[in-house]
Amino acid sequence: MPVRAFSLFFLITSSFTLNSFSQRVDTTSFKMNTRLSFYSFEKTGEMLLHIPPRLISSSLDITITAGGFDLVKWKGVPGNRLLKLSFPLDLNKGTYVASANIKSPGGNLYSTKSPLLILDHKPNEAKTDCLTGGLIVNGRTFFPFGFYCYSPVDPLLPEEEAVKGFNMISPYQKILPETLNDRKAYMDRCAQIGMKVHYNLLSVSGGGGVSSKIEGISESEKKERLISEVKNFMDHPALLAWYISDEPNGFKIPPEQLEEIYRTVRETDPWHPVSVVFMAPFIASKKYANALDIVMADPYPIPKGSVNQAGNVVKQLTEEFEGKKPVWLVPQAFGGGEWWEREPTIQEIRNMTYQALVNGAGGIQYFVRHGPNSFPKSTATWNECGKIAMEVAEMTPWLLSDEQTIPVRSSNTNVQVWSGSHDNKLIVIAVNKLNSPQNILITLSGKTEPKARVLFENRTINLNSGMITDYLSALGTQVYLIDIQKSEEKIKPFRDNLIIDPGFEDLSSPGIPSACYAWNEGDRGSTYFLDSREHKEGSHSLRMTTPSENKGTRLRFYPVRIEKGRTYMVSVMAKTDSIPADRSDKPSFELGLGEYGRKKFYPGHNWEQFVTFVTIPSDSIPSPRANAILRMSGKGTAWFDMIQVAEAVDIRRSIDPSIKDFWLDQLK
Repeated sequence: MPVRAFSLFFLITSSFTLNSFSQRVDTTSFKMNTRLSFYSFEKTGEMLLHIPPRLISSSLDITITAGGFDLVKWKGVPGNRLLKLSFPLDLNKGTYVASANIKSPGGNLYSTKSPLLILDHKPNEAKTDCLTGGLIVNGRTFFPFGFYCYSPVDPLLPEEEAVKGFNMISPYQKILPETLNDRKAYMDRCAQIGMKVHYNLLSVSGGGGVSSKIEGISESEKKERLISEVKNFMDHPALLAWYISDEPNGFKIPPEQLEEIYRTVRETDPWHPVSVVFMAPFIASKKYANALDIVMADPYPIPKGSVNQAGNVVKQLTEEFEGKKPVWLVPQAFGGGEWWEREPTIQEIRNMTYQALVNGAGGIQYFVRHGPNSFPKSTATWNECGKIAMEVAEMTPWLLSDEQTIPVRSSNTNVQVWSGSHDNKLIVIAVNKLNSPQNILITLSGKTEPKARVLFENRTINLNSGMITDYLSALGTQVYLIDIQKSEEKIKPFRDNLIIDPGFEDLSSPGIPSACYAWNEGDRGSTYFLDSREHKEGSHSLRMTTPSENKGTRLRFYPVRIEKGRTYMVSVMAKTDSIPADRSDKPSFELGLGEYGRKKFYPGHNWEQFVTFVTIPSDSIPSPRANAILRMSGKGTAWFDMIQVAEAVDIRRSIDPSIKDFWLDQLK
């Protein structure tokens, strides 16, 4: 993409009046933007049209054009403030101006414009989703959940936090030539363990932040370092976003200055979003709307303020930037100095985080982490943040869903509730805003199944006439999972499968597989988590990341009973992300049964079933027990689902007749 092409993004910000056959056209009432910050591999694009309140219930005739072609023709009543209009992405790569022409009853004419950016796909690209407030990373929804930290980055920090469930770090740093290798080192380590980096450019961009100022450097040298740093890391697999300014409203940095910096970054790297964090008054952020892709806010209310400030700030910003920019919260994870007499308690930090979630935050970045017990001082408090990280990972498909949900209502004004729908299931979140226990009664405005699973507590409750009745502890949170209607599983295990929890659906402990032991084989940053975003059957898969060859994790599943002389089939569904054909270090895994046999496999981009057959020696002990083994040996990340062990003779009567011949061939 030519560098100058991105400047089109900044030419469509002024309003103007057109005349068509001497009729005045209103160019200020409607606004429009693309749903994703850019498109690359997608086959379909979407425009978000912001409807004026007075026209939400009016019949509209809409035509959107770009590149000389009609993208969308639509007639109807919007019914909401946001109208999503889909179109096939048949345009060539480049930057376009999409124009919307709208007619309302009475013959009134309106128009608005929006840039439409179509780029070549990059494996490390990150898109903002303006509809859900989330990100798209590696082709999947991504909820960034991480923290600020200091430089130099402790070499053990990324692995210590990745295994807890955190997926992002943002180190304060100075962009100095002599420390470039230090920055490359932590970026490389984060890439190995599957962590993302919210990259701090403050010292050469919009300023602010902890120890970020570089003395004795000219503005021209700053810009040169800024461009060089972006070029150094724009293709790095760990890069998530660029962080260009810390509290510009507090430092009285004019929006025009940040807009110039933003243009420089995005013209150099249009594949990653740019963020700015704001202090009170937080609504001042709207003045900087043309200088950012992600709006961040850092209310630090403890101990003199209310935990409700976190939710109020996010609510204010998500309403202001609805359908335009994602909003992230920076929860307070420090205290005991400056203007803050103490740290948040376990209950307060949980409550602030959950208030952000129910009010629409698309990312969480705690300030600040300096381990093992400097910031925060309380290891219990930081462990609670890790616990929430696992919970958010489980809820991500619902938090970032664009499906129409079943509305919910709380009879207790001190309990805030939210609902999200995904894959025929409803999640209801309840947050107690008071530091005292509360009884709750939540009404669902739609039909569901009569039972609710209380996630993260491993219990089930009955719904009474479409209502949830429960109890919330002081500043407590609760999450309920409800089937909207029963659905038959399309993919079923063999009837004689011996494995317990073969599809990784046991959520007794969030985020981890239940019926297995785990053994780390050398790299403390190797991880194995349940993933609710990817699955072949059920609602979960198992995601395993191996940072370096043969130093990942080995899982030994709950033992099954086997008999000597018999042959057993061991199988698993697996996939990985796209791997260039010229790479020799493709992800691999080994599958076997105890010490009786094991086979190596190389998963591809699509779900595929991998099978090996193991014969138990006839001289083995009678009726022994053995464990299915899944070992992620090759460097990279892979997803697994439906692990099975079945006696070969049972397969003939268990398998789908349509693939029976295949299995019989395997047995020969």
